[in-house]
Amino acid sequence: MMPKADIYYIEVLGKSLAVLDAFATLEKPRLSLQELAKQTGLSKNTVFRILYTLAEHGYVQKCNAEYELGARVLHLSNTKLRRKDLLAVAGGYLNSLRDQFGETVNLGVLDGSQIRYVDVRESPARFRLAERIGGSDFLHCTALGKAHLAFLPAEECERLLAETGMPRLTQHSITTARAMKAELVRIRKSGCAVDKEESMEGAYCVGVPVLDSSGLPLAAISISGPTVRFNEATLPAVSKALLEAASGVRTALGHL
Repeated sequence: MMPKADIYYIEVLGKSLAVLDAFATLEKPRLSLQELAKQTGLSKNTVFRILYTLAEHGYVQKCNAEYELGARVLHLSNTKLRRKDLLAVAGGYLNSLRDQFGETVNLGVLDGSQIRYVDVRESPARFRLAERIGGSDFLHCTALGKAHLAFLPAEECERLLAETGMPRLTQHSITTARAMKAELVRIRKSGCAVDKEESMEGAYCVGVPVLDSSGLPLAAISISGPTVRFNEATLPAVSKALLEAASGVRTALGHL
């Protein structure tokens, strides 16, 4: 890689982008330090330092003696989908779920170390749960958040939880790494996350992720309601409908 004679050009940034571009050019999920150095024309020492820095920020991750793109790259590449195409595609599914169960339906995306509500279809009932579009919440105690965590790489999941901790919002909140690990294993097996009064007393919520082609979460859809009428008795029908809706959104977005 030849230096660029331009006073506005940041050479070290250009080298870092060249390293990231190498993954797309070589079309391999994992690359060795030697392969990256050969592709970019940079020294191994330079590439190693770039990879170390990129890994610190979540853009790459090391797997044994090789490197692969990190979740942060996928997060950036899917930003437009999450904010625009996703909303257009998901709208009909959110309405159908609200009409079918009569409870509030939420669409959330990962935003930093929190879940961000990007669409909400409120229940028509006078006594209902409703989140504000644009509002945020913890990952560890919400169905939307746990649906994301369960399908992220383990290192990324640990990093996100470490940033905010796992505060006890109710007596039901999961607050230990061991309990959370077991919870995420269960979610991966069933494909469905449940918030049993973990973020708010008297509130029950069920959520599923919308996964991209790599199996990483683009977003998550949840249904929430008061426990007096929305609870474990409704879980089988709700989880089935949510999984079908998430699959429909995923297919419509072109992630097969």
